[in-house]
Amino acid sequence: MLYHLWPNSFSGGFVGVDVFFVVSGFLITGHLYRELAQTGRISLPKFWARRVMRLLPLAFTVLVFSLVAMLLFLPQTVWSMNVRQLLGSLFYVENWVLASDSVDYMAADNEPSLVQHYWSLSIEEQFYILLPLIFVGMYVLSKNRGTQLEQEQRARRVIIWSLAAIIILSFVFSVGFTNYNPAQAYFVTPTRFWEFAIGGLLAMLPATSRIPVAWQNALGWSGIVAIVIAGLLYSGETPFPGYTALLPVIGAALFIRYGSHHTGTGVYWWASLRPSVRMGDWSYAIYLWHWPLIIVATYQLDPFVWYHKLVIIVVTFVLSAASQKLIEDPLRRAKPFKVPRRAFTLMASNMALIGAVTFITPQLLAPETHEEIAISDCVGADAFLANCEDPGTSGEPKIPATQVQQEAEEPTYPECNIPDGYTDFDRSDCSLGAPEDSADLKVAVIGDSHARAWLPLFDELGKENNWNIQGYTKSGCTPVPLSSAAPETSGSGRDAADACAEFVADSSEEFQQDADLDVIVTAASPTDRTFYDEDGRSSEATTSQAVADMWATWADADKEVVVMGEVPHFNDINVPTCIASNPGQLVEECSQSADDLIGDRGTILTDTAQHQESSVNFYDPTAGLCDEERCYSMVGGLITRYDHHHLSSDFARSYSADFMRFLKEHEVSNA
Repeated sequence: MLYHLWPNSFSGGFVGVDVFFVVSGFLITGHLYRELAQTGRISLPKFWARRVMRLLPLAFTVLVFSLVAMLLFLPQTVWSMNVRQLLGSLFYVENWVLASDSVDYMAADNEPSLVQHYWSLSIEEQFYILLPLIFVGMYVLSKNRGTQLEQEQRARRVIIWSLAAIIILSFVFSVGFTNYNPAQAYFVTPTRFWEFAIGGLLAMLPATSRIPVAWQNALGWSGIVAIVIAGLLYSGETPFPGYTALLPVIGAALFIRYGSHHTGTGVYWWASLRPSVRMGDWSYAIYLWHWPLIIVATYQLDPFVWYHKLVIIVVTFVLSAASQKLIEDPLRRAKPFKVPRRAFTLMASNMALIGAVTFITPQLLAPETHEEIAISDCVGADAFLANCEDPGTSGEPKIPATQVQQEAEEPTYPECNIPDGYTDFDRSDCSLGAPEDSADLKVAVIGDSHARAWLPLFDELGKENNWNIQGYTKSGCTPVPLSSAAPETSGSGRDAADACAEFVADSSEEFQQDADLDVIVTAASPTDRTFYDEDGRSSEATTSQAVADMWATWADADKEVVVMGEVPHFNDINVPTCIASNPGQLVEECSQSADDLIGDRGTILTDTAQHQESSVNFYDPTAGLCDEERCYSMVGGLITRYDHHHLSSDFARSYSADFMRFLKEHEVSNA
């Protein structure tokens, strides 16, 4: 909770989840072992029914609260993303939803959802399903008749060896996958199972220790220190979980295993004080309640300052205490639901009802998102470019913000784009504008998602002027004929860089060999990547020269080259969300200083086009977005971007008249 409220001060507070996994593994394994040792079996229906009645009632309550809060307090531009994650949390697959988003280029800029903290609960539930199945399966394979003592020993061996195997396999996978793809490794289930298993092994140790009490307290306190160190020193830059998770996991294990109740010095004495026990009683509810409260507050309070955060803490504790007394304890102890069939029926019916309401209600309340608009004078970028009397930077947008926001989840022309990391994607269906066999002009557009953002413009121009448009766009791939991976880079970073380099090389070769191709348009977002030549050397001059040389080869093949300048990025402003949240203050709240944005928008393509000696034609779209003082979220009544930095499709189309003037002025293929 402190990490979520003060992320800069408690930058590694996310390790609290790992401590929770160890504690959970300790408790659940102890319970399963006792049942297996005493009865020679584990009643899976009863075990799962207890978990259902312990965890799901409050989890479902907070999900319902989050749905209502979304409808009442969050702008409609974030409803779709929240609904998807509400459903993922409801069915306990939220960690896989977030893992998918972490490697989805278009989801990288998603706003935080009300329920994304359910990812850890999803892993926990998956552990509760799989662990008893593993124990039962291993016990059946090793089963033979014997005395009660032999049965207990067999159960102990089965559980210890099963947990040891889980620890080895999961930890090795965790370290390897964290090195390969840390963003996805954080959420996927196999990288975390070893943490539960460490806690499980603790439950199999003898109840008492022969280590002197003073040493036990020292070890217990050292565990607390290890957790605190990780919580204060780790950050988002720490490769996690992997081997770095050992510090909080071992710390939690030391605390659980060692300590005494000696007054003042005993770590267990402190942990047994009434405030500590109450914190433990409410911990599950605290975890569930605090995050949606924070999200609602950040949307409703600007700025969200320290005293607001203190109120969040108080409200969280009040709700948690009430939740335990009114929801958790009564339903956990309810005799009717101790029968597994009834517990599962309650679970299934609630999932079905909440899922249906979550899916249907936002659709009934959301506005229409199929508005179409014809681009005309003084609409969109043309309002600035043609010096129209009304710049259209305030008022009601011609296209609803919710419709523009959808482009972030369903970008235009997916058939023209190769996802990040892929090279063998089929883009043969990407033929826009006029038919290729009868077109007067053939244009290729190459670059990353910022190049794809221009395709609506070229598609419309192609239809109007009998041009054929071929899209060569790849997410996250700057069209530079060098590798963006340093010589020592490995893992997913190396794979993505190699895939991009291969894409650029293959596309460039195809351009040179295509005798019918007339114009090559290239665009890309600003990037802090460093590019390396074949010898592993890097410099801005080397990169710029490599780009200029590639353009020269295109020009030598009788292709005209047009470089699209980069649009100013809006930093932390998600444009559709800002417009939906500030209908009467678009200029005040949703625009930014032109000096701040324009000076920071350079790309390697822009710099090369402006400073290298080359015959390329450079088109700068800035004048359609900014005046001398500010850059705007809405111009000419059209929302400029569908997120922080990608042009919306209708706004891209609004450059058509100005872009045609540019082509004619520079005599590009007699346009």
